[in-house]
This record gives sequence, structure tokens and C-alpha cells, in this order.
Amino acid sequence: MKSNFIDPKKVRKTIVEILYHSKGSHLGTNLSAVESLIGMYSFVDKNKILNNDENRERVIISKGHCSAATCSILYHNGILKSDEIKTYHKDNSKLAGHVSHAVNGIEHSTGALGHGLSVALGCAIGLRARNNNSLVMTLCGDGEIQEGSIWEAIMLISHLKLNNFIIIIDNNKISSITDTHKVIDMRPIKNRFIGFGLNVHEVNGHDVEKIQNSISKIINSNLPGVIIANTIKGKGLSFSENEPIWHYRNLSDEFYKKAIQELDL
Repeated sequence: MKSNFIDPKKVRKTIVEILYHSKGSHLGTNLSAVESLIGMYSFVDKNKILNNDENRERVIISKGHCSAATCSILYHNGILKSDEIKTYHKDNSKLAGHVSHAVNGIEHSTGALGHGLSVALGCAIGLRARNNNSLVMTLCGDGEIQEGSIWEAIMLISHLKLNNFIIIIDNNKISSITDTHKVIDMRPIKNRFIGFGLNVHEVNGHDVEKIQNSISKIINSNLPGVIIANTIKGKGLSFSENEPIWHYRNLSDEFYKKAIQELDL
């Protein structure tokens, strides 16, 4: 298990900064995914990413609208530079509101939900064909897993027993601006994945060490795995936690100042 990791509060502060200055949205979904992303990228070799090494670990962000969190993690990991992170979601920047493969450390451009997992599956199959067992990790949203393409991919992942494959579900229980279960009730999610024969872990999604520990266990299990990270949408800010409006609302001057004050405590 990796014992050292980035301070989640620093990541959240960077998210707030870049969303405020770019007038970007999706604050809630970015804040809920912070610890999951920290855990995933703690298993990534920075130098392999920067050198585009064939043996690099692959991270596919299927919930592509958490771009601000992903870019913030890459910045704090030293993959993005300070002058790059300041261009987030601005004209002519490669750091878009949805993740882009133009950025080192992001393997695929996503935005249309439900597609990233199948892309990651294809990546893992391709690596296996080249006798390359590099780790492939995918971050999905809990609303996203209502897409049929997700379950087609899950069936094949299980059938092929892709032991270098890990899925993390950001289970923040709010899909866009309504409760996820009110769209399609899939509770308990854990049982769905167990039924397909995957190695399933359910953890506090705001505990980096628990996420890292689950990743390590799956790597050593010889089976593809799923981590259900139970999270709070808008985590870390008093005004955004479990408030669906912050899926779309931009940070005003007032809320920006309040966010910085809370994160500086």
C-alpha cells in the first residue's frame, strides 16, 4: 500500500481556484472524486507518463466532467506545470471542461457517459495481446453505470478475467440534479458487480488509505476488481455538500471567498 499521498484539501483548493477563474461548473462532482483520483494516481509512475512509456499505468476517466479534479491531481503530482493549470477551461487550452487525451496522464477524451469503461477494456485487451500486464484503472460515476454499455463491458471484463483491471465507482448518490436511485434504483450496487464475478470492495470514498489498500488487494487477487467509493457530492465545502445545484452552478465572488476561507482552515 502507498503510504504517502497528496493532501486532499490542497487538491480541493486548486479545483475551486481553476473553476472560479474559468467560470467552469461541475463543482460537486469534482469534489466528490478527489480521494479516488488521489488513490488511483498514487499507483501511477510519473516518469513513465511523461515519457509515454509503453509500460505506463493507464487511467481512463469515464466520468469525464470531473476534469478539474483530474487536472488538479496531475498538477499536484508534477505532471502538469503551474502555467498550464492556470489555463484550465480557457480559450486555446488543452485543459478542457471534460478530460482530454491531449493532456499527459489522461489516456482518452471522454464526456459522453458510459463510454470510458469500454475504452479501458479495449486498452487492457490490447495490452494483454502484447504480453504487457500494465495496470488499467477507470473512474466511473454512479449515475453513469445505468448505461447499458457499462454492463456489456463488465460481462467481458469478467469473462476474460482481466487481472490488471480496476474500476472505481464514485458513488456520490446524486445523478446530475436528482438522487441517482430515483432515475434507476440499482441498490445495493455491490451485489450487481458480485453477480458478475468481480472482486468487489466497498469503502469510504473520502479515505485515501482505504482506496489505496483496496487497489493493492485487487492487484494481488488475480481478478478484475471494482471499488465502490461511497462519497459526498460537493465534499469539503459547507455550501456544496449534497446540494445538487452545484452540478451546474458557477462560483460567484461570494462563494469563492467562502470556499477559500473554509479550505484554508
